[in-house]
Amino acid sequence: MSNKMIPLTIAALMTFTAVQPAMSQQRPEVPADRAALVLHRQHLPGPRFGFTTFTGDLAKQRAEADMSNIMSQFGWQFETQVMSTNSGVTALMEWIFLVGGVEQDELNVGVSWMAGFRTEDGLEFGVGPNIGVNKDGNSTTSMVVAAGSTLPFGDIYVPINIAAAFAEGGPRITTLIGWIIG
Repeated sequence: MSNKMIPLTIAALMTFTAVQPAMSQQRPEVPADRAALVLHRQHLPGPRFGFTTFTGDLAKQRAEADMSNIMSQFGWQFETQVMSTNSGVTALMEWIFLVGGVEQDELNVGVSWMAGFRTEDGLEFGVGPNIGVNKDGNSTTSMVVAAGSTLPFGDIYVPINIAAAFAEGGPRITTLIGWIIG
């Protein structure tokens, strides 16, 4: 056996003996109301529209350029319900594509990837990264934290959300409304 193989063999044996007790442990029983349900993944897309308010240095820069610190947002959200518990909590993954500022001769395109959850009552929370590009080719990145509620109106569900995108220059606050198709 070569000198290089001895340390690898020892490391493999130590890893196996350390993992063996963990592999033999019993898995704790999950209470019935917290157990995950096996469900068909639902895809719930729909339009979104609203506005973004710029704060901090970004608001100052926009004011100096004779631009409003509020801009429109229009886009589409792709939501996937990943899993659900018996208590009604649902895990979500979402992609949100937005085009903003067209009323000010801007073109800001952004995409966010959010991971979150929705309660049985329709309250929802999520977090994830965002990347945006404007018509000049400048890009920005931020971390988004969002909260809201999905309200039933007959056969239509209407999500209302507020999000804060934290990045250099100050947070951007976005409010969106739309409906779910699905």
